[in-house]
Amino acid sequence: MKRYPIRLTNIEEATTFVKTANKFECDMDICRGSIIIDAKSILGIMTLCSDSELELIIYNNNHDDVLESLSAFLVNQKTA
Repeated sequence: MKRYPIRLTNIEEATTFVKTANKFECDMDICRGSIIIDAKSILGIMTLCSDSELELIIYNNNHDDVLESLSAFLVNQKTA
């Protein structure tokens, strides 16, 4: 399981995110605070869609292709 910060700022981004996420067989969730929803559920994501950062959780060790496909939504992480 790996966690990545993402940002979905509007319904169009949420729709594109869900369409892309549904291309993969691995399980994914999105969380904000204590709320966790299925990352492949447009209705669930629409309830969380805001200008705040969300966290994508991918339950698969081989997820490089998932990250590449969803890279437009990832929040750039600073490395020390």
